Amino acid sequence: MIIRGADGAKRELYGLFDSSIPIPRPSMWGAHLSDAGVRVNTTLAAGLPAFMRGFRLISETAAGMEMGVYRGRGTQKREITTGLQVDLLDRPNTDMSPFAVWSYVFGSLLRGNAYLYKIKVRGRVTALYPVNPSYVTPDYTGAQPVFELRDREYGPVVAEVGKDRIIHIPGILLESPYVGVGVVEAHRQGLGLELARSRFESRYIANDATPGVVLKHPGNPTKEQRDELRAGFMSRHQNEPGRPGMMWGGWELDNTPVTLQEAQFIESKRFGVQDIGRMLGLPGGMLGEPDYRTPEAPEQENMKLLQHGLMPWMERVEHGLVMDQDLFPESDWCIEYNTAGFLRADIQTRYNAYRLARQGGWITANEIRAQEGEPPVDGGDEIQQTPVGGAANPTGGSAPSTSNGSDSSATSSE
Repeated sequence: MIIRGADGAKRELYGLFDSSIPIPRPSMWGAHLSDAGVRVNTTLAAGLPAFMRGFRLISETAAGMEMGVYRGRGTQKREITTGLQVDLLDRPNTDMSPFAVWSYVFGSLLRGNAYLYKIKVRGRVTALYPVNPSYVTPDYTGAQPVFELRDREYGPVVAEVGKDRIIHIPGILLESPYVGVGVVEAHRQGLGLELARSRFESRYIANDATPGVVLKHPGNPTKEQRDELRAGFMSRHQNEPGRPGMMWGGWELDNTPVTLQEAQFIESKRFGVQDIGRMLGLPGGMLGEPDYRTPEAPEQENMKLLQHGLMPWMERVEHGLVMDQDLFPESDWCIEYNTAGFLRADIQTRYNAYRLARQGGWITANEIRAQEGEPPVDGGDEIQQTPVGGAANPTGGSAPSTSNGSDSSATSSE
C-alpha cells in the first residue's frame, strides 16, 4: 500500500509498501501445528464463531470509545481539548476512519503487537497509519530499537526504521520484555482442539452424517481385490453421500456407530465457548454460552467486560501512545479512555442516583444535565441545600403556616 502525507503527496512511503503487489490470500503460512494435529493462526482461529465474536467485541468496542488527552498530575490535571495530539487521536489520517484505525490497532494487539507508522512533514507528525504486524520485525538487541519493514508477509526487508517512524504498542509480554505474544499463539493448543473438533464435525456432516463402516469377507481376498472394492465403495458412498454402494462376492457391511451425541459434541462445544471466553477475558454470555447466567443489572455485565476484557488492552494503547516522544515530549502528558458512557446504567437507576447526589449537595443540576447531554440552565450551578421538593427552614421567628392557610400560632378571640 502507498500511504499519503498530510499534503496529499505519496513521497513519504512511496516504494516502501508497493501497491502493485497483490495482497496474499489467507494461507497456512505462519500457522503453527497444535497437538490436535491441525495448524493454528489468527485467520484459522477466526473460523470459530466464539473466537471471532470475542475478537470483534474487544477490538470494535474499545475502538468506539473516546480518548481524552490530559496534562498535569493530581489537582493540577486538566484536559487538553485542542492541539496536535487531540487532532491525531480524533482523526489519525485522511484515508481511514478513526474507528477503522483503532479497531485495527486493537486487533493487532490480540495478534501480539500493534504498529503505527508516523507520517512527518518538516519533522512534525501529521498522520498515523496502522501497519500489518506480520510485515514488521522488531529488534531490541541494539542500543536503539530497529523495525524491519516488509511489503508482504515473509517478503524481503524493504526498510529499517526506528522509533522516529514507528510507534510500537506491545501486547502480552510473556517471553520478551519488549515484544508481545498474541492470544492465538499463547492458546494454540486450546484453539487447535476446537479447530480439530470443528473439522471432524464438518467431515462427519460431509459424509451424510453416516458413521464409519467396516467391510467384512469370510475368505481371504487379495490386496488387489481389497483395494478395488475399497475404491469403488468410497467413490459411490463417501464422495456422493446417499448414493447406494454395490458389493458382491460374499462381502458384508457393518457399521461402527459413533454419533455426535455419543462423542459429546454438545458438551464439548459448550466447553469450547467457555475456554475461548477465558482466553479473551470475556463473560461467557457475550460469546453465546447457553448456560451463562446474566446478572440482573446490565451495567454489572458491562463492568466485567470492561475490567477483564477491555481495560488491559486499552491501557496498552494509552501508555504506548504516551511513550512516543514526537507526540508527547513531556512526562506529564497522559491519555485516558472515557468509559462513563459504556457503564451507563438504565434511566431509572441513573435518575435515582442523580436525585440522591443532588439532595446530598455534592452535584449541581448543570453537572447532571451535562452527563445527560443537555445544555446548562440559569441557576443550575448552585449546590442544593434543601431537600428537593422541600421548604426552607423558617427564619426571623416566623412559624410555618397550616395546610388551610391560617396561622397556627394565633389563638381564638372567642
